[in-house]
Amino acid sequence: MEDRITKTLALLLDGRWNEAFKLYHEIINDLSKKESVPETVQNTKDSQTSSKTEEAVSVVSEFERWATLNDEELWDLGHISYLFDDTETAESLIEEHYSRKPNDIEGMVFLGMIYKKRNKPYKSELMYRAALSEDKDNMKAVEELVYLYLETERPLDALAWVQKLLRLDPRTPKNYFLAGKALEKLDREEQSRRYIIASMILDQSSSFRGSLQSFYEDRLGESITIADLFDGKEVIEEWVGKNRHAVDRSPFSEFEHQESY
Repeated sequence: MEDRITKTLALLLDGRWNEAFKLYHEIINDLSKKESVPETVQNTKDSQTSSKTEEAVSVVSEFERWATLNDEELWDLGHISYLFDDTETAESLIEEHYSRKPNDIEGMVFLGMIYKKRNKPYKSELMYRAALSEDKDNMKAVEELVYLYLETERPLDALAWVQKLLRLDPRTPKNYFLAGKALEKLDREEQSRRYIIASMILDQSSSFRGSLQSFYEDRLGESITIADLFDGKEVIEEWVGKNRHAVDRSPFSEFEHQESY
């Protein structure tokens, strides 16, 4: 099993998505085969309890569905499922992983992302907050909370958490962009513009140079003045100045979530 999962990941990394998808379904189909019904169930004669018995067997089968997988296989197969947008399977796999490793912060955050994608915002928020209870400065959990609050029309909450993100890392352009989005939803257009320009300034000098360019063009057009650039620079200097202790750490891809914004 582990060899097939490893091969699927290798095919994905090689860009051979069709082959990876075929192999992935073979793995899932093998794991999803219906568990054999216990002899005591097969021999039951009580028609009134048969439906309850079948339901119980179904629950047991689902519980035992991933029993043969080790922790690494659960994790890798959960990510593969997520990549193929099979979020139902991803949820089941990573919930099993979480049940085995309830203190794993990365697992909490990933499960929160799966819940969000499955339109379960309350459960998603609980997982991000659980991760933050283990590590109050976990940047990935904070960032995902910001996205969740933006998507669920809670801009005040988004703004509060993006300010924490800026305190933790005042040198990453995406953090300013998210602050601009939160301010935009609060109808604070002038402030929103300043933060988006700050994001643009940092983005142009980052290793992901220009990765948010289409967003800047949509929001700002060609109307940027020298005064705007000074305003944006002041926003950056303010956050960097107040948080000189912050390490320049940016473990998240600049390309994540761009489809939503």
